[in-house]
Amino acid sequence: PETPPVSRARTPVDAGYTMIEMIVTIALAGTLMAIAVSGWQGWARASEQDGFLTELRAEMRQAQQRAVTTGSSVCVRFDAAAETYTVLDGRCDSATTVLQQPRTAPSGVDLDGPVFQHGTDHTEPGVTFTSRGTATPGQVYVQRDGGPRTKLKVEGLTGRVSTS
Repeated sequence: PETPPVSRARTPVDAGYTMIEMIVTIALAGTLMAIAVSGWQGWARASEQDGFLTELRAEMRQAQQRAVTTGSSVCVRFDAAAETYTVLDGRCDSATTVLQQPRTAPSGVDLDGPVFQHGTDHTEPGVTFTSRGTATPGQVYVQRDGGPRTKLKVEGLTGRVSTS
């Protein structure tokens, strides 16, 4: 009879990782982190624009409420170059008393094209809310760098502030 072959017991090889495996793992982890961070930054910028838009809409509604409550006009004037808006006592074409210090848009968020119709012959970069609750109609755009442009619209007859 033949003798069965002798099986040699294998000695375990070092169970660690090779340098190539480590480099590949670190490269994949780094790529995934870069993708996650860039997505988070885009979300943060979009949230910043939405937050500013909500704040601005609330300030304009408060200005309208203040005008009705006090019985005098209130102006929300925009300075697109400085990316600010200011709440003033009186009509936009003559208001000088500041009710609220200028508020600045967050970094990367722009105020564009504030145009409000004051009479039939001219426009102003600000909206006047009257004691009757009406307003000078018009709009201002809010846009973040590389993002969509959102229009904040004010209706004249009702003074309603809405976005589109």
